[in-house]
Amino acid sequence: MCGIVGCVSAENCYEKIFTALTRLEYRGYDSAGIAVLNADGVSVRKKKGYVSNLKGKPFAGDTGIGHTRWATHGKPSDANAHPHVCGKFALVHNGIVENYAALRAALVSEGETFFSETDSEVIVKLISRAYTGDFFSAVVQACGQLKGSYAIAVLCADYPREIVCARQGSPLIAGASRDALYVCSDVPALCGAAEYICPACDGEFFRIGEGEICFLDKAGRQIEKTFVRVAPENRAASVSAGTFMEKEIAEIPRALADTLESLQKTDFAPCARALRQAERIFAAACGTALNAAQAFKDAAESEARCPVFCFAASEFRYRDPLIGEKDLFVAVSQSGETADTLEAARLAKARGAYVLAVTNIAQSSLAALADFAIVMRAGPEIAVAATKSYNCQLLCLYYLTAQIKFYRVQEFPDWFCRLGELPAAAESAFGCFPQISVLAAKLKNERAMFYLGRGADVRTAAEGALKLREIAYIFAEGYAAGELKHGTLALVEDGFPVLAVSTSEKLAAKTENALAEAKARGAFTVILSQNERAISESCADFGCLLPALPEKLMPLVSVIPLQYFACRMCLLRGFDPDKPRNLAKSVTVE
Repeated sequence: MCGIVGCVSAENCYEKIFTALTRLEYRGYDSAGIAVLNADGVSVRKKKGYVSNLKGKPFAGDTGIGHTRWATHGKPSDANAHPHVCGKFALVHNGIVENYAALRAALVSEGETFFSETDSEVIVKLISRAYTGDFFSAVVQACGQLKGSYAIAVLCADYPREIVCARQGSPLIAGASRDALYVCSDVPALCGAAEYICPACDGEFFRIGEGEICFLDKAGRQIEKTFVRVAPENRAASVSAGTFMEKEIAEIPRALADTLESLQKTDFAPCARALRQAERIFAAACGTALNAAQAFKDAAESEARCPVFCFAASEFRYRDPLIGEKDLFVAVSQSGETADTLEAARLAKARGAYVLAVTNIAQSSLAALADFAIVMRAGPEIAVAATKSYNCQLLCLYYLTAQIKFYRVQEFPDWFCRLGELPAAAESAFGCFPQISVLAAKLKNERAMFYLGRGADVRTAAEGALKLREIAYIFAEGYAAGELKHGTLALVEDGFPVLAVSTSEKLAAKTENALAEAKARGAFTVILSQNERAISESCADFGCLLPALPEKLMPLVSVIPLQYFACRMCLLRGFDPDKPRNLAKSVTVE
């Protein structure tokens, strides 16, 4: 969840590291810091708050490391910010050291003094104690004592142009350009800087310095690796006006068009046997991706007539799931680095299941782990709350549904030939925004609301509610409309907002019944539908007409006004939609 950057440069590295850290701000963080090797040893600047707090006279030196921290152990503070220093060493760390309390207690009993509350400081203490002149060996020895996950980059004052790095369960990537060598935790940090990248695998180490990057195992044996050119869609994003979230919502039509083009060029033959013969399909994801996976369950069961079991990835890995060699496992993660999703995929693979990944990053850990990866082309998504990546996840999962049906019964769903209409329909959904702005202005001071739906609209309701919780800090919940009367209706009182998504003609009357029940108890009711009749005949106080598509495809566009609604509510309430409190873009710890 934190961000790591390191650089060995032909010239002063401070500015390079600072710029790279700004590219990692989208991940979510509470403090930042930079350490540089120079004639004085290790110079460190670290502060609670934004990366901008690190501005000032750059430290001289051509080797350094930087970090953006999202608190796990210890509150946000200057002392708990990274890098952490001990003797000749400075370290930045992502992940969680599960046995840090025991290690820390042992070190304190041996006379060590700690200056932070973090688990990370334990690692640099262990390295310093293990050091007898061999930098690499000291890092290996320290890592051997750790349990949990870690990605680390370490400086040593005795090795002025070298960074030693290690990975176990948390992403770490090496990069190279003509004038510098890099390490980072996420590809966007190096976009515009590195020309080539290579991810480390679990259990690997690498050394950066003296014009080369060398991957090694714990015994110091060299590992052959292949570097790839940084993909254009992963290049750095910028925003000149407004917010990244507004920009990314505006990019949905383009993202859908690019993703569809990529899908149409994807050869599904390598996974054909798994799609055709799987007795069961399992899907696992977290957060927004979980809502997309639930939508996949609905579509795949309807079209392919195969049972689909959908789980929160964090629960799947601890429930001893009944998955085996005859099953297909679909893992969904925008970053491809979500810790719980990765572990769920590893468990499924260990039990013999065929693992298929849907991700936005071709070089991600999930894509490398999977037997087959569907890489969407949403482009960089900087705002923490997912928007365009959700639409693209849905498109990939619907396309996968069509492939599953084709390989099973040699025909595609009726809606498959209509996928090309999605970009234009998404752009048409922007026509709802003036109405949605009016609605947001009316509801901006509300403390809670419900989102309702039936069938596929339940998933859209859940995603709309999640967006509102994430960035506007309003309690919101998405429900199956028929469940409202089974307890939840007790919370509805005068003025309580209830929003219903109603895109199924067959279920429209049922959704309307739920709205009527809420309105009878004083609720302020809203309906969103592509069916003019559903809106005109509704009891709702407010209606929004959506662009028309085949009903099965409506989830890909009906969510767009809800994404925009959350963004407007956030801005009207005076918050930053790009950096919601307590949240991170890529959740790389359990």
